Amino acid sequence: MTTATSILPLKEGSVSEGVSIIQGFLTTLKLYSAKIDGSFGAKTKEAVIKFQGANGLTKDGIVGNNTAIALDNESWAAQQPVLKEGAKGADVEAFQGLYNSYFGTLAVDGIFGAKTKAEVIKFQKSRNLTADGIVGAKTWSSLRSLTTHDIPTEDRISFIFEPQGC
Repeated sequence: MTTATSILPLKEGSVSEGVSIIQGFLTTLKLYSAKIDGSFGAKTKEAVIKFQGANGLTKDGIVGNNTAIALDNESWAAQQPVLKEGAKGADVEAFQGLYNSYFGTLAVDGIFGAKTKAEVIKFQKSRNLTADGIVGAKTWSSLRSLTTHDIPTEDRISFIFEPQGC
């Protein structure tokens, strides 16, 4: 099993599959447009610093535990669909299920109706987000951070960097 201490920190000069993963996150977030090559150069460092600054992290260009977890969370959230009242289907069900893993009050029916919208607004207010009832990247990210906060850091880091499905 790979451990966080054997992977991190990643910084300028690092060359590894872990750097490729970070470059992929940065690409998803539209902060990095160079080749994903596993080599942590100046462009990767610049993108990491931009990300850190936008997310209240120490702007040192080094990917430690906090930056890696934040990159994983934000990259995941950026790939989720925007959901609003009237939406239906599997994406709404996925949101309702994730919401229930922390709050547990929604019917998981795949219908984004008035009750789902009201719960989203309540959640957004509690997290100091724009309370518009629309589930966008910030709402997804905030919800995911709550549902994963009790997972030990070492496990989160291992999940980010280990090949899945092995």
